[in-house]
Amino acid sequence: MSLDAILQFISANSEYALVLIFVFAFCESLVVVGSILSSAILFSICVFLYNNGILNLNSIVPIAVIGAHIGDTISFYIGKKSGDIFLNMTFIKKRQHIIEKANRFIKRFGPYTVVIGRWVPAIRPVVPFLLGISEMKFLNFYKAAVLAVLTWGVGLIILTTGLSSIL
Repeated sequence: MSLDAILQFISANSEYALVLIFVFAFCESLVVVGSILSSAILFSICVFLYNNGILNLNSIVPIAVIGAHIGDTISFYIGKKSGDIFLNMTFIKKRQHIIEKANRFIKRFGPYTVVIGRWVPAIRPVVPFLLGISEMKFLNFYKAAVLAVLTWGVGLIILTTGLSSIL
């Protein structure tokens, strides 16, 4: 499905706009799906909704932040419960360079890797997963993950309003 098709769907069915924001924010944060799904789609949807007056930032940003946070948290738990199985999957092995990049971040920044990783699309969905595989306690991850999505939410506001003024 192309971005144009998604935007046409939203134009015709604006009542589903919040659901789509949540789904795309959640999916781009989820370990396997987020490795395929571009964050540009979510940003484009947010800008489209804002530019066309379908939703305001008070609606867009909290839903996106919640979706992203749930995706991060589930990715952490997937890593905690079955990380070894996933690391041996062909799909993940083909993306070994992403895993190695994220592991370097983890060694350097600990739980705050998730804050930095939230701003790097290539490793965004992998970092919470790898933090789950590590011996990190959930509470340490959770605090850093909340900080990560809140700062990302501010970035979403800046990006949405900034692109809106250009377009």
